[in-house]
Amino acid sequence: MKIDIVYTWVDGSDPVWDKKRRKRAEEIGTVLPDANNDARFMDNNELKYSLRSVHQFAPWINKIFIVTDNQVPSWLNTDHPKIKIVDHKDIFTNRENLPSFSARGIESQIHHINQLSEHFIYFNDDMFLGRPANLNDFFTVKGKPYIFVSEILPIPNRKFYDISKRDVVKRNDHQYAVVNSRKIITESLKKTVYYNVRHGVKPLLKSVLEQIENNFSSELFKTCANSFRTLDDVLIFHLFAFYAIIKKLGRTKYLKTVSKKKAIIDLLTSFYNKFTFGYINLHDKNLDENLTAILKNEPFIICLNQTPSTTDSSIKKIKTFLDVYFPNKSPFEK
Repeated sequence: MKIDIVYTWVDGSDPVWDKKRRKRAEEIGTVLPDANNDARFMDNNELKYSLRSVHQFAPWINKIFIVTDNQVPSWLNTDHPKIKIVDHKDIFTNRENLPSFSARGIESQIHHINQLSEHFIYFNDDMFLGRPANLNDFFTVKGKPYIFVSEILPIPNRKFYDISKRDVVKRNDHQYAVVNSRKIITESLKKTVYYNVRHGVKPLLKSVLEQIENNFSSELFKTCANSFRTLDDVLIFHLFAFYAIIKKLGRTKYLKTVSKKKAIIDLLTSFYNKFTFGYINLHDKNLDENLTAILKNEPFIICLNQTPSTTDSSIKKIKTFLDVYFPNKSPFEK
């Protein structure tokens, strides 16, 4: 089984790219503040360390596709046979939707990558492997993808389908998109899914993404046409997860957090110690404690999520952390 990796990457400090972003925002007029925040597009060389994690812990990976908007990381060894830069214009069905500054629109097009294998894993550039992994950690022996979820058993909750039932502080644009995606699947397939999908790497099947694109073309067309995030978007990877669960095209896998807040749960779920998850919002006041927990536990998957509230001091801490965790240069670097 050949397994590729797909990354999306942007360097927000590029003046040419930034000029396009600001021009497009002015043309639209009204953009959600968080959707056009500089932090969303900041590059702290996370991709370099993520590639180090892949080389160190999953050297069996076939090809690595890096999807960008006419950009290439200065440190990247583009001559490496596994590395392939893919420009947005080469995957967008409708180029009139370019330039796009919404990950949701870009992600909805990645299965159009030329020569992409049927089985692949999607990474944001702030996601990392934290320990040695093999292909059956992502796909079953029959080739079905694992859907990494945050519950061992899902519990029905009205909040999953009615965002007004949630605290106001939790009604962010991401949660709107999750709810939108969940509703669409339920309306189409007449079944409910109460699992939450972990914000980590995602094993995927190109053929199923094609089914999703065909079955939900109207919703994905609207999302792809939005240059920036909106509250009406859907998430193709959540559509994929919910669809695959209902259609039995994938298998759920509980990904246990290494957060100190879940210590009691950890004791009750030792069976899942192989599949652990280190997720940090970089604005968290207990950042140091969480980073220490990741270094100690070496989780299967790590995500270091920068937010608009992330301070410069926190970014410095992350750079130090990444140098400690992934000190060895990979062949994907010049």
